[in-house]
Amino acid sequence: MHTDFIVRIARRFTVVGIAAITAVFFSCGKPKIAFKAGDYTATAAGRNGDIKIRVLFTDSRIKEISILESTETAGLGDAAIEKIAKKVIDEQTLAVDAVTGATISSKALLAALTDCVTQAGANPDALKKSARNASAAKSETYSADIVIVGAGAAGLTAGIAASEAGANVIVLEKGASVAVSNGAVAGGPIAVGTRIQKTEGENLTLEKLYTHMNDFANSTINSSLLHKCLAVSGETIDMMQDLGLDIYLRRDAYGIGFRARHGIKQKGADRMRFLREKIEAKGGRFLFETAGKKLIVKDGHVTGIEAEKSDGTKVIVNAKAVLVATGGYLGNQEFIRKKFGNITVNPLGNTLSTGDGIAMILDAGGVEDRNWGIVANEFSAANKKAGQWTIKCNQNLRFGIYGGLIVNSDGNRFFSEDVMANKPLSGAQSALREGKYYAVMDDAYYKSVCTKGIFETLGKPQSWIAGERNLSAEAPASAAHVKILTEAPSQLAEAIEQGWAYKASTIEEAASHFALTDLTKTVARYNALCAAGKDEDFYKNPVFLTPVSKGPFYVFEYETSAWCTLGGVKVDDSLRALDANNKPIPGLYAAGIDAGSVFTAPYYDNEGSAFGISLGSGTLAGRIMAAYVKEL
Repeated sequence: MHTDFIVRIARRFTVVGIAAITAVFFSCGKPKIAFKAGDYTATAAGRNGDIKIRVLFTDSRIKEISILESTETAGLGDAAIEKIAKKVIDEQTLAVDAVTGATISSKALLAALTDCVTQAGANPDALKKSARNASAAKSETYSADIVIVGAGAAGLTAGIAASEAGANVIVLEKGASVAVSNGAVAGGPIAVGTRIQKTEGENLTLEKLYTHMNDFANSTINSSLLHKCLAVSGETIDMMQDLGLDIYLRRDAYGIGFRARHGIKQKGADRMRFLREKIEAKGGRFLFETAGKKLIVKDGHVTGIEAEKSDGTKVIVNAKAVLVATGGYLGNQEFIRKKFGNITVNPLGNTLSTGDGIAMILDAGGVEDRNWGIVANEFSAANKKAGQWTIKCNQNLRFGIYGGLIVNSDGNRFFSEDVMANKPLSGAQSALREGKYYAVMDDAYYKSVCTKGIFETLGKPQSWIAGERNLSAEAPASAAHVKILTEAPSQLAEAIEQGWAYKASTIEEAASHFALTDLTKTVARYNALCAAGKDEDFYKNPVFLTPVSKGPFYVFEYETSAWCTLGGVKVDDSLRALDANNKPIPGLYAAGIDAGSVFTAPYYDNEGSAFGISLGSGTLAGRIMAAYVKEL
């Protein structure tokens, strides 16, 4: 919940029409619409909760829109609401496009407005006709030393590094603000050598962090690039702190053995505006709601980009170098299925990242690197049938990361389930391979987790470090890590109605419901392993061997979720995009998630790696590009 936004909403912001624009609107030949004058209220479901509005009508126009309740993302969802409300008033139309990056918030407001118009006795369809004739196609042309595509973590730190080195920078962002990226809301980045670590006595060295991550990657990445990104991570975090961000050192939540992850207290636009303002102070420029479409290539050199604004305006930016940092492909289900098969991945993060950056580089002669995966299931499982995942999700989704019995669509076990409890972000790679997977439990286990919590249900095992540090009674309170699933029983009926949960009297009944052909024999085998106290099939930690013995029984159908994707184009250790002959494409760079050569699959086991590497890769790319353009 975004408290600062709620405070502003408590004071209520009101959008008032501009009479002159309204007069122009009605002079354009569109017939006036009659309303029943008065106040009307309506509510619609937004991204983070309900949006409640009140609309004041005269007998001939929409006069005032007041937002009574909203918890939409500060600097993004709330800004979209205000922008749309103003346009509705000014132009007296419901023919308003959703704000890029805040589609759910936009649609919610328009749905509530439609409801109010209906209550006022008018036909909403009449207001959904465009208020103006289509304008002639427009175009804009810009020039810069460097153009950056994507205003996320990598794009912004690249912009700062390049502009500080004297380069003129333009940043294109598909979304409506810098609040759209995962970096705006992520829990925190890894770094080494920061002032905060030194103050707190954390003696993590570059050698230790690099060795840990490089060994985990097992020679599947560009090791030199990883080293370079980590080497600048500490100064990058210090720079962000100097800009005014409230940064602290987080605890080792998963027992990795060191504290590399930092937290940032600000979120959304309140976080990223510090970076944006730094770039603007150095003369940089931002073009929002502007999506990169095609790289401009002349004589084998990338010399700019063709882009398009949300209103259709064509944009050309001529530049000496282009950095692509568009954040992967989480919003492109077709791309995901091409890589992983006909499965569903439920987005938790930025869905404006649709693989456009990767596609543009490939079209310009670049090639893909080899590691493809997702950053998944940190706090729970997911299912599309349950709707958009939020921290306040149906608590029955959380059984997916507790290490109990999990089976595939045939009803067979397929891995050691404790990896989901110990390393949920990287462990979900096995679930990704299956597509759908099912958590199976008996009544005693279900009720115990819902009344005592999973950590106490398993006997408070000290060997389960992630459980002790996140789910024990002594662990810090967290909305993300729910210690006791007190709401799960009351939410069960909804889960069953939505079709991803089932409560059965017998295992045979449960197996039949989800067509889990081998479930009955799997449960029998699993119970025998539990009785023996040893998992002879996958060697799971005995702590998680809990029998499924007495009904009623519960089965939950899950799918993987993802904060972001892994996999992108091949780059060298200077973040230059490489062609099929392993040669750099002059003027073309990739950073962040789009730089496929620095990320491994499964995801690194130290949380915050994607955010931290993205920040570091941006700093590195910005400096290298600035030096490149100076030599031209």
